[in-house]
Amino acid sequence: MNYVITSTLPEQYGGRTKSLLDRTKKLVEQADMSYTIITTNYNPYYGEIYEQYYSQNKVPRSVKMINIYDYLANRSYSGDKVEQPIEEEGLTYREVKKNKAYRFFENGEYVLYKNYDTEDGSLKFIDFMDSYNRKRACRKEFNSLGKCHRKINYKQGTTNKLEEIYYDDAGYAYVNKTYDGSNENKLIRMHLFSGQDILEFKTEKDFFRYCLEHMIEDGSTIINDARLLDKPMCEMKGNDVTKIAILHNTHLQSEDIHDVKSSYQYLIEHADDVNHIVALTYEQKKDLSHHIFNNEKISIIPHSIAPSTRNKSVQKENKFVFIGRLTDVKQPDHLIEAYQMAREQLSDFTLDIYGEGPVKEKLEEQIKEYKLESHVTLNGLTDDPEGVFASAKASFLPSQYEGFGLVIMESLNNGCPVVAYDIKYGPRDLVKDHENGLIVEKNNIEALSKAMVQVKDMDFGTIDVEKEFREEAFVSNWSALLGKQQKRFKLPFFN
Repeated sequence: MNYVITSTLPEQYGGRTKSLLDRTKKLVEQADMSYTIITTNYNPYYGEIYEQYYSQNKVPRSVKMINIYDYLANRSYSGDKVEQPIEEEGLTYREVKKNKAYRFFENGEYVLYKNYDTEDGSLKFIDFMDSYNRKRACRKEFNSLGKCHRKINYKQGTTNKLEEIYYDDAGYAYVNKTYDGSNENKLIRMHLFSGQDILEFKTEKDFFRYCLEHMIEDGSTIINDARLLDKPMCEMKGNDVTKIAILHNTHLQSEDIHDVKSSYQYLIEHADDVNHIVALTYEQKKDLSHHIFNNEKISIIPHSIAPSTRNKSVQKENKFVFIGRLTDVKQPDHLIEAYQMAREQLSDFTLDIYGEGPVKEKLEEQIKEYKLESHVTLNGLTDDPEGVFASAKASFLPSQYEGFGLVIMESLNNGCPVVAYDIKYGPRDLVKDHENGLIVEKNNIEALSKAMVQVKDMDFGTIDVEKEFREEAFVSNWSALLGKQQKRFKLPFFN
């Protein structure tokens, strides 16, 4: 059996989850493999997320998805709904937020707080109040079926957790997490209730390892997409289990090839405990070879993309675009600064920024400061990235670092040249300088500004993605790695 393990499958997701789902879908549909995706975070609404993934064709319905907590609770996300009325016997209440929140009193004393979902009217949680400090002493959380799935007890007078108790649909506790009561909510132990046995775990990773050992059969293949799960995967016991770690991002903390991120340290130090490490670029494999001396253990399988169905000869508009998370790592502020430096030469061009994120407000202030409101726009999320790229003169990637730069591939696939900082990793593999875009010195905003002026008048001809980034190569190389066929698709940098 084939398994994918990851920390979370969120409703709104980024590049790592997108590539995980894309890889799974292609291997199921084009290589006739079967897959189960296992998640390790706690989310009582996974049933709704799974259905969203299926209905939007993110993965085929033959792909099983299961969370370790749901596995332990034997939760099915089906059954009759338990009604949770607003009224509480012996208590009076006052509406705080219309059809959403209520405060309850017992003979004048504030004892209870209820919060309901405004869309479906289901109870979300109940807070039991500590009357001596008007803070919650305990919270009970309810799922969409109206059943209590978790209880949280707090340190008196604070919102610091002391313990969390997890319940199955029958109301029986199956996991207890104990915390130190500090502001950091540090976990100090976990207990798993299994029949008459009580198992104790000192760390969450030990708990993950135990669950994976019981969920994954001997002879299986595991593809791990999350560095959080490197230790549980490497330490799990099992016969003839093939363990594969996927690197979605740079393993380096700085430009120093020996300065490894703490999240990657375990995998690098225990590379002998995995069968394969898959990197996305040749450059990253080269850097990894300074730490992992068995070079055959590292394979390069880049992301892939299907040919665009859009007309690439569409008339280009006088605009530059950026699509991505609005974060410090992505550095969209560099684009605004670069535009400002050459605003006279770029007066007939706009800069359209798509995405959401924590630096959005800072970008808005930057645009106002430079009085660029008519030239630089923040457009939020787009549901048509292909259309955005297809109509733009060029797209930009000013990141501090990337694992691959999937957005570069998406841009080129829609006939849009890319201007990117020379970073680890991705731009050098995808962007051929002056052929399908421009490579700019990292963090050199002045050079980025000059590239804006330069690219607006350049004619690159037909822009497309090279064959090593097409699905045929991707499926062939994954199939070869997993032992499903003998011959690999011949790529210039696949090792």
